[in-house]
Amino acid sequence: MVLIIFIILILLGGCSSTVSTYTGGLTQNKIGLQPKQEVPDYFIPRELNIASIGDSLTQGVGDETKQGGYTTILKENLMQQKEIKEVTLNNYGVKGHKTTDLLNRLDDEEVQKGIAEADIIIITIGGNDIMKIVRDNLFDLSFEVFQSEQTKYEKRLYKVLEKIRDYNSDGEIVLVGLYNPFGWLVDISIEINAIIDNWNEGSSNVLSEFTNTKYVTVADIFSNSEENLLASDEFHPNAKGYELISERILKTILTD
Repeated sequence: MVLIIFIILILLGGCSSTVSTYTGGLTQNKIGLQPKQEVPDYFIPRELNIASIGDSLTQGVGDETKQGGYTTILKENLMQQKEIKEVTLNNYGVKGHKTTDLLNRLDDEEVQKGIAEADIIIITIGGNDIMKIVRDNLFDLSFEVFQSEQTKYEKRLYKVLEKIRDYNSDGEIVLVGLYNPFGWLVDISIEINAIIDNWNEGSSNVLSEFTNTKYVTVADIFSNSEENLLASDEFHPNAKGYELISERILKTILTD
């Protein structure tokens, strides 16, 4: 009987993965557990909801492939990310819209609902505000005129962002900057570049007054390219231009 009990104890000891050590009358059990590792973002892919609002750049005007401009490319590129399972993108862009129009657009219940449900809200606005100044002051253009109107523009932009925050308190707001489409007009290109820089700086400053926001610079894409990135109207981006804008937006979104 004693022999049987002895054999059982040996077998039980051999099956145990716990190693016991004797320390001054106390028995300490050492268990081989590995430190907990952080779960990667792509372990549980997430669904991403995006609302794009603003002017013709959001609508995709100028894209000769008729694929929808930057939004379609952005959605496709986001779907290639391991951590993203599905992307829902609602496009509320309207050709010709200025900040005054966008403020009214934000009163639309469908747009409000789309913004409220969005994880990311992307805005393109301001180009038509500048074009209105050019048209209204065609024979009396000056830096002073643009500076005066810029102040008004920034106040309207602030109201736009304020409304968005009213509908969605924590979604990420991504504002796409302006570019100079008049690079082919050498006589005014340098002056327009300075104006665009001022407006972009002002827009970025307004955006920084709100939490969880990102600013996307695109002016250099067009000013530094030897390739034609404009559509036949010499104002809107062509398919290649939209592709480069989309890549810049994607990079900004994915950057912490």
